[in-house]
Amino acid sequence: MPPSVAQIWQELDQVLDPELDQSITRLGFVTEATVQGSTVLVRLRLPTYWCSPNFAYLMADDARRRLERLPGVEQVLVTLEDHFAAEAITHGVNARCAFSTIFPGEATDDLEDLRRFFLRKGFLSRQLVMVQALRHAGLDDAALCALRLRDLRHAAGQYWVDDQGEPRWVRPARAVERYLTRRREVIGDDGPEAWLLVDLDGRPLCPDRLPGYLRQIRATVVNLRASAALCEALLASRQQWGAITVKEAVQ
Repeated sequence: MPPSVAQIWQELDQVLDPELDQSITRLGFVTEATVQGSTVLVRLRLPTYWCSPNFAYLMADDARRRLERLPGVEQVLVTLEDHFAAEAITHGVNARCAFSTIFPGEATDDLEDLRRFFLRKGFLSRQLVMVQALRHAGLDDAALCALRLRDLRHAAGQYWVDDQGEPRWVRPARAVERYLTRRREVIGDDGPEAWLLVDLDGRPLCPDRLPGYLRQIRATVVNLRASAALCEALLASRQQWGAITVKEAVQ
């Protein structure tokens, strides 16, 4: 059986803008997702006509890869609209070409280093939110730096830390889940005895080091949020224009 449209959107919700670390569906980049038999058709429209082609490729390629894993899907066709490299990226992604193949002479790698860079950047952003959630739950720096993964309890969509018999609820649950997911992708070690809060090298954070460490990563979060707000504003402007594309306006 082919997947439902709802399943398609659920998968696309897991595809992230690499720079903003936010879902392409939540950002409004997906304009259409349909199922025709065993073929899935997806249309993407980014905030501007001049969005970076490497970011556009990563999002389109990630969408294709995720959807191809669904049972009942034999083909995924992703179309990038209203972008200066739309034709090249659309053809290349659907033909499973590497980025360097699509843009010969302009790109020398297949963007894996770029993927890794933004995964690590997103880890820092999500970690700051996680620390804020732990502090809001009533844990001081010494307590939260002592936490192992086993100390973070989970049931019925809720997370908490047991503090001498008293539950310290860690909310929102989505912030916890996003951090744990990215921690697993970047750090890898997710056994019960692993430290909950670690740096990018996997070293546990201590109370004396934590304040300075957090000051350093706050700049990352501020930049991410500012970029996300700009993208949303640009996309809203494009949508207000209706059928008029940026390319047509320039001409």
